[in-house]
Formats: sequence, C-alpha cells, structure tokens
Amino acid sequence: MRIMAIDYGDAHTGIAISDPTGLLAGFTTVINSRRQEVVVEQVTLLAKEHGAEELVLGHPVNMDGTLGPRSEKAKAMKVLLEEATALPVVLWDEQVNQAVCRIWIMK
Repeated sequence: MRIMAIDYGDAHTGIAISDPTGLLAGFTTVINSRRQEVVVEQVTLLAKEHGAEELVLGHPVNMDGTLGPRSEKAKAMKVLLEEATALPVVLWDEQVNQAVCRIWIMK
C-alpha cells in the first residue's frame, strides 16, 4: 500500500510518499504555501499522481499529552484532506518521533 506522510506547517508542508510496499519513502517534496487551500489542492494532486491509498498526517501532541493549537490545526486539516481526497487520513502522534530522535542524538 502506498502511503503519503504529511508534516503540515504554517509556511512549509513536508511530503513523503512510500514505495508500493509502504515501508520506504520513495518520493519527497515540500509544499511552500501559507494558504490552507493551496496545501490541500497540492496534496490531492500528489496523492492522485503517486497512487497514494492512505494519508498519514503529523499530529503535534505536547510531551505531557495535552493538545495545543497545532493539534487543532492538524485536526482541521485532516477533515479537509478527507473531503478533498476521499482517502483515509490517520493522525500520527509526533511525540514518539521526538523522543526517538532525542535518544538517537544523545548516543
């Protein structure tokens, strides 16, 4: 299954699309826009172009487990992407990624 990972930001949105196995990123790009509708349009085009079957959207959760303003933006983007692409969108808790990176850096 080809998966598109999305790191949604205020000005830059990172995109990585997996190979057909869903294990390795085979394509990466950045959408440079502050406009939500432009990001949704570009993600939709990329998903179709690369045959993505699922979208994984970074969900910034605070280290204490609380949800902040970035979390609300991610949830709103999830709804827009589901409507625009008709694909399942999974919110991915970014806490684990941050913790793993910190451990790796400390080694």
